[in-house]
Amino acid sequence: MKPLYFFLILTLFTCLSSQSQEDSLLKNHNHHVFLPPDLGAKKWKPLIGLDARRSFFRGRPVKINGLRLGVQYRGVHRFGIGFYGLDRNVVFTDVNVTQPGATDTSRVVFNAGFGSLFYERVLYKTKKWEFSIPTEFLFGNLTGYYEDSTGSFLPLPAVPFSGLAAGLQTKYYILTWLAPRFSIGYRMLFNTTPEVRSSFNRAYYSFGLSIMVGELYRAVKLKLTD
Repeated sequence: MKPLYFFLILTLFTCLSSQSQEDSLLKNHNHHVFLPPDLGAKKWKPLIGLDARRSFFRGRPVKINGLRLGVQYRGVHRFGIGFYGLDRNVVFTDVNVTQPGATDTSRVVFNAGFGSLFYERVLYKTKKWEFSIPTEFLFGNLTGYYEDSTGSFLPLPAVPFSGLAAGLQTKYYILTWLAPRFSIGYRMLFNTTPEVRSSFNRAYYSFGLSIMVGELYRAVKLKLTD
């Protein structure tokens, strides 16, 4: 995702001077209310978001990075899909492995990749601040390798899982199209093994950048016509 980060930084510097012209999203709307029925003139807008999550696996901190793609309806409903993976493999030496050649001190390397279907409802919004409730359905696989008595690493059977996650999120709009965000929530898995459930049913916190593609296009267009 390095090219995407570069694109964000480059576009940020080119659009800073036109920020005063980018206030149309909330103009002429009563946005100081809870559960607003709509915000903004257009009904549908595309969304892109970089997502960095921090959580725990078997009581240890793990880093999860992802990309979210979706659409926004009436400014208050957001739908989409996300793609996630561990930042790096997680290594354990205290996992009981019942596979051929495993020992009591076998190292185990875990990885996980998963997708999500999300829905987010805006609760409260001003020109700069926003509070919302994101919910998502998760589905993926936990994969891994264990070290046998010869020092070789052999694959463990993949373990599928699905689950639900919900939380509270806040955003601060630097520009009308760019908003850092932070959220806290709880994740609960099902349709998987008891060990995976006990390891992944945890609180999490998340941070990232949300990009309103329609607003970005309008900001760039205004900049080019100045």
